Amino acid sequence: MTVHSQPHLASHLRRHARRLYRIACGFGRERDAEDILQTLYTRWWRRMTDEPEWRPPEGHVELYVCVRRVVIDIVAKERRDRERTDTLEEVGSIDSVEEALHAFERLQWILARMPTHLAEALVASLSAGRRQDAEVAEELGLTTAAFTARLFKARRAAEDLARFYELLTIEQANLMAELRYGEKTRAQIADELGMHKHELSSLWQQALEALERNGRVA
Repeated sequence: MTVHSQPHLASHLRRHARRLYRIACGFGRERDAEDILQTLYTRWWRRMTDEPEWRPPEGHVELYVCVRRVVIDIVAKERRDRERTDTLEEVGSIDSVEEALHAFERLQWILARMPTHLAEALVASLSAGRRQDAEVAEELGLTTAAFTARLFKARRAAEDLARFYELLTIEQANLMAELRYGEKTRAQIADELGMHKHELSSLWQQALEALERNGRVA
């Protein structure tokens, strides 16, 4: 991107660069004020490319609002980056592509087998960051207390499902997940699998024993 390819934008930069720089500094962004201006003019350049008749604002209030939007976006990105770093530190570093893929597949498996309302709460919390639970609760139409209780249940369910995924065969893990967190009765599950209820109970007991052998009692 070069403002010189847009004469109107280049002229605007000459007239307003100092003012925009001061506005950015007024938001406490002295260290990256120039980057903020570059981002702002890049956005304007793209818009003028798409809409040749459009012109950037001239008034101080409009310029203030435009800089404020860029600053808000930058602050939000910094917050997301910090929260992502905090999350990685909590769960430990992932040293390889294979481990990253395994972690992703496990998360997808867990979310797919968790009750919908619990999965929704867990995903919303992970996306927003743990310090934003009050805001997430409001978005979901819940009180903070109700959301906190739901999130606690979601995390406990995720821990259970993660144990199933890691310690059992995939067939056993799917069965345990369905029995513990699915909405179907044992009779319905047995019927879908084409077996008697006592056969289903036998498979369930074998899965429990496998968990116990690995030191994890369900």
